[in-house]
Amino acid sequence: MKSRYAGALVLSAGLLAAGCAQAQNTDEDMCRNGLLPSQQAFHLATVAGTAPKLYFFDDWDGCPQKGASCQTKAYVVPGDRLLLGKAHGEWTCAWYQGKSRETVGWVRNRDLVAQPDTAFQTGDWLGKWMEVYKGPGRLGISRVGDALQVAGNTRWIGQNTENFGDISGKLTVSGQHGHVGPAGGKETYECSADMARIGDYLIVHDNGQCGGLNVRFDGLYVRAR
Repeated sequence: MKSRYAGALVLSAGLLAAGCAQAQNTDEDMCRNGLLPSQQAFHLATVAGTAPKLYFFDDWDGCPQKGASCQTKAYVVPGDRLLLGKAHGEWTCAWYQGKSRETVGWVRNRDLVAQPDTAFQTGDWLGKWMEVYKGPGRLGISRVGDALQVAGNTRWIGQNTENFGDISGKLTVSGQHGHVGPAGGKETYECSADMARIGDYLIVHDNGQCGGLNVRFDGLYVRAR
């Protein structure tokens, strides 16, 4: 005999699956620490004076489109400078460099004042670069003849192990963007990395083939002092 609860259970399961599908975020929705370097275009902006505080919004469970329920406790104030990545409707993925830590999340476009993009010259890539907040990444970019050369190292420290990585090769530059290593990205087992210059920063995104397990150069770098 068929249970009279069977239909209800099937209906409940269907509603649950539909709810999960609705709340599931796509790559387009994601904006968080660690993912910013993988984005393709970067810009700078300052916080407008339209509100005393500009809050960051989460990127999970249907956010930031759900609005107020996505708002985090982190905020910036008028005049603060943000590094911007991808845009998603009325939102932009933003990174803020605080005194001791970074903050990444969605912010509303209407509260941003875009800064003009800088036309970078070859010499603007040169120097010794270190990952922000004293991260393990170190990179040197020098001129060898008419070419730019990259050499760097980084490491990952686990509970009982320490893995190392290095990168070297010719840096091919086109405006704001640069590339070192063979083409192909994740399709090759040789170390390669995309780089971008914006403001005071060098942004690096490698293909995961530059060292031992969990070793990545991914991150934001500033000139070493």
